[in-house]
Order: sequence, then structure tokens, then C-alpha cells
Amino acid sequence: MTAPDVSAASVPDPALTAEIVHGTRLAVQQLHDEHPGPFCVYALATSGEALRPYLIVTPDDATRWDLPDSPFAVYGDEHLAGLEELFTARGDLFDMSAEQAQAEYDLRLASMEAALRALDADGLFAAGDARADVLLLVTTMPPDETGVESARRLNPASPLLASWLDEAAEVGSAER
Repeated sequence: MTAPDVSAASVPDPALTAEIVHGTRLAVQQLHDEHPGPFCVYALATSGEALRPYLIVTPDDATRWDLPDSPFAVYGDEHLAGLEELFTARGDLFDMSAEQAQAEYDLRLASMEAALRALDADGLFAAGDARADVLLLVTTMPPDETGVESARRLNPASPLLASWLDEAAEVGSAER
């Protein structure tokens, strides 16, 4: 699949979102119970085929943008593994028409984004002024431009977001 055009108009699936919220909440709570932090990035990462997400969390240090090599990559996966069946039941994007695949891809990423937004509203990642020190992402591995727009929608304007956007722009231009 080519990089999809995920727009703010993509509509999440409420049932899928609820299951992502449940698994992600348990994984993040486990992380917070087992490690003191501080943490910088909380990301739901998926493949370019929008398979079920994995939680990646980075420490708030010089490695904050290195999602794949984070010591907290694929953290608490036992809580998200149940999503495999739900995502598989939705069908393989490669077995769909291009239009259907695009709509399904958009729905899956929108559901991941809605899940992070709901958990953020509950204060799971940080609250008050501390929220500006945390970045929420829905991203693909390898990353593509869909993560940039999602980051803008999920996060308040802050120096941290600006720094990540600068880093994403550098990575994107280096890959061209």
C-alpha cells in the first residue's frame, strides 16, 4: 500500500476504539507500575497495512525519538495481543478494492487516535502542565507522513511537539 491520506475527517469505529482503549490502558498502567519514568512518547504503532497496534513508550532522555530501539518498545503487549483477532476479522487490506482498503486503513488509524485521545482525557499519560512534556503518536513502522498530522491533532502546541515535528521533517527529507 502507498502512504494513505489520513484526514481529520476519518471516522473511528467505536467498538474497535473501545478495545484499543482497554488494552492500551492496561499496558500503560503496567508500565507506570513497573518503571518510574519519566516518559516522553507514548505511541501506538502499526504496520503500513494497519495491522493491530503495539505500544511503544520512550524515556525522556536523548533517545526519546528512537521508538524502535526504546527499552519500552512493544511494552505490555499481552494486553494488546487480543486486538489481533479483531483486526484480522476486519479483513486483509490487500484483499479489498483500493477504495475499500483506504477507508479501512483510515478507520483503523482513526480508531487508534481516538483511543489515545480518550485515554489522554482521562489523564493516563500526564495531567495539567506536565501534559506539555508528553507526546502522543499514532505511527506506522516505518514512519510515514500520516504520523505528523496525527501528532498535531493529538498534542497541544508545545516546544516538545515542535521539536518532534522538526525531527520528523528531517527524517522525511533524508528518506527522499
